[in-house]
Amino acid sequence: MIDALYIAESGLNAQETLINVISNNIANSNTLGFKKNRVDFVDLVYKNNNTNTVSNDNTGNLVGTGTSIGSTNKVFTVGEIKATNNPLDVAILGQGFLEVELPSGQNAYTRAGRLMINNDGYLTTTHGYKLSSNIVVSPDVTNVIIGQDGQITGFSNNGDEAINLGQLDIAKFSSAESLKELGNNLYGSTDKSGEAIFGKPSEDGFGSLLQGHTEISNVSMVEEMVNLVLAQRGYQLNARVLQISDQMLETINNLRR
Repeated sequence: MIDALYIAESGLNAQETLINVISNNIANSNTLGFKKNRVDFVDLVYKNNNTNTVSNDNTGNLVGTGTSIGSTNKVFTVGEIKATNNPLDVAILGQGFLEVELPSGQNAYTRAGRLMINNDGYLTTTHGYKLSSNIVVSPDVTNVIIGQDGQITGFSNNGDEAINLGQLDIAKFSSAESLKELGNNLYGSTDKSGEAIFGKPSEDGFGSLLQGHTEISNVSMVEEMVNLVLAQRGYQLNARVLQISDQMLETINNLRR
């Protein structure tokens, strides 16, 4: 009966983590480029009822000892593409990330393509992180064209002369779901994700760029609300198991008196 208490506790802890993840998904439903998290559960080791020893083999006279969170991974499906008519906004249609430089000198990656021009003329994210492509827009450029292939062209005040501003390449990873979250819609590479692979948009499996658009969150509110109801129900049931197990223990103790 003591085992039931710990099994219920493991279920409560796992469901609480799931509810926290769902809450974060919902909170970021309108965040540009946000990717929802997915929680995977795993069962714990099994205990032999006869010998009271644990085993990884779940066959025979064995009883499970509960559950835990196996992993929490990002889901990098493309979110809804929204038109903004801002020439510095760019959405990635398919695989790929924009690479930016952090103040520490390290590189990070994002799909939030709302860009700005800083005081030095560099293209940056809204948080001020400069694109690693080092695209500089001179003050006399009034119109910027970002091609699907990442070629960036500017036009001066008179609009007659086209100026090549540079090439915006993007990065992808062999295992993007293993990227680590850095905050501000930034991701960092890990041993599991592998190093960044760079390429030209629209070629070799890289996504294309769409100017004047942004990618919003890939969170489905309907799906998350359904998941939240199921997680809440799972939490309630585990709490009920804990309560019933406690009552049964109390009954057993009373019988001994």
